Amino acid sequence: MNCANVTVRSLLSAVAVLSAFHAQPGHAESDTQFLLFPYLQASYLSGLADDSGLDNNDNDFGLGLFAAIESGRLHFLGEALIAKEEQEIERLQLGWRIGDSKAWLGRFHNPIGYWNTQYHHGAYLQTSITRPAIAEFEDDGGVLPMHLAGLLIEGIKEHNNSGLGYALAIATGPELTDELEPLDVLDPGSGSQGLALTFNIYRQPVVYGPNQYGLFANYTEIPATDRGYDEIRQTIAGGYWNWESDPWRLIGSAYYVRNQLDQPNDNQADNFVAAYFHADRYINDNWLVFGRAEKTFASDNDAYLALFPDHAREKILAGLRFHIGERHALTLEVSGNRGQEDHYRKVILQWAAMF
Repeated sequence: MNCANVTVRSLLSAVAVLSAFHAQPGHAESDTQFLLFPYLQASYLSGLADDSGLDNNDNDFGLGLFAAIESGRLHFLGEALIAKEEQEIERLQLGWRIGDSKAWLGRFHNPIGYWNTQYHHGAYLQTSITRPAIAEFEDDGGVLPMHLAGLLIEGIKEHNNSGLGYALAIATGPELTDELEPLDVLDPGSGSQGLALTFNIYRQPVVYGPNQYGLFANYTEIPATDRGYDEIRQTIAGGYWNWESDPWRLIGSAYYVRNQLDQPNDNQADNFVAAYFHADRYINDNWLVFGRAEKTFASDNDAYLALFPDHAREKILAGLRFHIGERHALTLEVSGNRGQEDHYRKVILQWAAMF
């Protein structure tokens, strides 16, 4: 059976079963959301090295599916992505509300930084076409665990109209083969996963408002026998902020990453720091301009980053987004990038929508 059909049917079946369950007499009234996020994009790269692993031209298209059900204390959240070269259930969570908190079981986004919890797989949701390189998803060359599977507890406490929020994850992380590979919920026995622990704490000056400032830490044990290592023990710490005041929005984050790479007869430790600063500004109701600067501070022979040769260590980008009505957007993004070997320019044009 086609993998894309399996992905869609698995998510829709879960939604249908839970919706039917909530509709039974005696159950609290349910709140159900089902959203579609189609996109179509074309990109052109120039200045690539002759031996680069990147393509000069690339076309991509896909559809994100998001479903959420809330009935009393019971919650369900599912997200699937069907793209040109990828079909996967990205999140599949079953939760229970306990006071001001929720406890989730399943596969979820690792609560490190701001971008990974705010922006998901729906291309329409973020103003830029690309994510910051340090927050890139695993199957797009990401160097950090963006998806975990296990237990997630999150909540927010209100005090004098401000909020103190937190997220705690006790889970399994990815395996490193050709890329980082989180647990596949459709084939949970296919890989090897290690322990992952994450803690994120943040403050909202106005509870549930857009402005947010936080700190996070993560520890993940990454099996990597396919790359010649018994295990990679990764420790991450950092901070982030999101500030909005019409017509501006500013997002920033900094990560300290230490990797202990264990081999049968040798151990090696390296560390690097990565940071980005992103700005949006609305010109009017339909037009928005954005820009972002990113940099990874690491030695040229960093053993962990050498496992990800396409990772952009520096990036400067600018873009223009035009909103067509309330649920369509056309975006142009231009960037200069420096990877381990490549120093190239990239132009992307994308149409994205939400239904």
